[in-house]
Parts: sequence; structure tokens; C-alpha cells
Amino acid sequence: MKDEIFALEQGAMERWRVGDPFGWSEISTEDVIYIDPGLTKPIQGLEEYREYLREIKGKVHYQGSEFIDPKIVMVGQDAAVLSYNYCSSRDLPEGGVAKTPWNTTEIYFRRDSRWQIVHSHWSFVHHQVTRRVEIPLPILVKPVEFEGVLGELMILESAAMKRWRTGDPWGFLEIYAPGVTYFDTGTDQRVNGWEAMAARYREIEGKIFYDVMDFIEPTVRLLGDMAVLVYRFLSTRLNPDGSILSRTPWNCTEVYARSTQGWKIIHNHWSLINGERV
Repeated sequence: MKDEIFALEQGAMERWRVGDPFGWSEISTEDVIYIDPGLTKPIQGLEEYREYLREIKGKVHYQGSEFIDPKIVMVGQDAAVLSYNYCSSRDLPEGGVAKTPWNTTEIYFRRDSRWQIVHSHWSFVHHQVTRRVEIPLPILVKPVEFEGVLGELMILESAAMKRWRTGDPWGFLEIYAPGVTYFDTGTDQRVNGWEAMAARYREIEGKIFYDVMDFIEPTVRLLGDMAVLVYRFLSTRLNPDGSILSRTPWNCTEVYARSTQGWKIIHNHWSLINGERV
């Protein structure tokens, strides 16, 4: 199964790098969610994704295609997380090579005996917030109550984030699985395992503080014991008078697996909306 999934990924990538992006839509579900650095909100659904790819057709061309440390984690027989760092490289007319390194998360579900991508999250390795970004946001007149699995996950996520914004990252460690994998804006490559994440969080403990957290349109894709939670997030710092000092916009993918211990995060991908390469 893992060989089949990775072969699909490689096949779509080979078409992509020579200007044909439709290999990706051909292996995506009707309810696919897609994120990349150029988007201010996730693409929702296959038709919107196809339209996006039509605009790119013929515009992407490069020579080198390197999958770095690809890892596939199965949850049951019909759900899989594929994560890897990717390096695309382009020969320059004046000589030399231009390389672009990426963080990549692909969630595959097998439906009707066919493996397809239900969620894709791409971000630059080492990226930073842009000076200005305009993001479309829903206007909510009353709080939204999340139900079912989405409600269960948002309770876990909100509790961990409340601790995070006051300098305490250990709330997330408590809901990470032993084999958790992780990308964020500062990772050189994917971080592997609970102990590696604990070491990373020890370095930032007591250093991250903000006042307001906003989860924007959290959405879940569920199959068996895997739940894929996707949302945009705003972390906001306030001045003493209550006015906004700064706001940072994020994309987040959390992949949860359910076991006898409850829901645990097995993969985490954070990126800045419209994040620029450093």
C-alpha cells in the first residue's frame, strides 16, 4: 500500500514539474482541501482545485525533483499520512541552479478501493510573515458550537492553544502520539518523534505570548480512526489600551489518530498564510 501511495505522488509530481498540474486533481477526492503559500484561504473541493490548477497550467517548469525522507504512516487500512521535505531545482540561464525547499503533507484516503488525496498542505522551508496580507474572513454574529468529532478535537486543540499562548507548550505534548511528525516555519526538515518535539519545545518554553486566539473555519475529514483537522488561525497581541498591536495569520493541519488513549496528534503542519521564503 505504501508503495502504491508514493507511486501516485511521484507520478503527479513528474507531470507537475513539466507544466501539467492535472495529475494532482486526478488523484484527489471530491472534498479535497488544498493549502499552499500563495493562498489566503484553503481551496475547498475538487472543482475549485481544478480551476486553480488551470491557471497554473504551463507555467511551472523545473529540472530537479528530490523527495527528502518521505514517510508514510498508516491508520488502519484506508488512511495514510505522507510527509516529506521536497526540493525543486531549476537550471539558470546564466549557469548554476536555483533550489526551492518545501515542507509537504499529503493525506490519502482509500475510498472505493482507490487511494486519493483528501488534504494537501505545502509550505516553504524557513518562511516569514509578509509585511501585509489581506485575508477573507467570515463574520460570525454568535459563537459556533462544534459537534461530533470536530467538537472533540476542538476541545483538545483549544485547551492546548490556551496554554501555548501563555508560554506553556506542554499542552500540545500531552496530546502528541509517540511517533508524531512536525513542520513549522523554522524546521530545517521534518521533526520526528515525541522526544524531538519535547526538545524543541524546551527551547521556546516561556518565550511565546499573545492575547487573543481565533480559530477560523475549522474543518475535519474523517475516515475510520483518522481525523484530519484543518483551520486558519490568528494569533493577536494587544496594546495596553486593548487596541491591536500585531496579528499573525496561520494555516494549520493536525492529523489525529484514535486509540484506547483517545485522540492523539500523529502529524502537525503549521505555516504562515502567504509566508515568504527567508
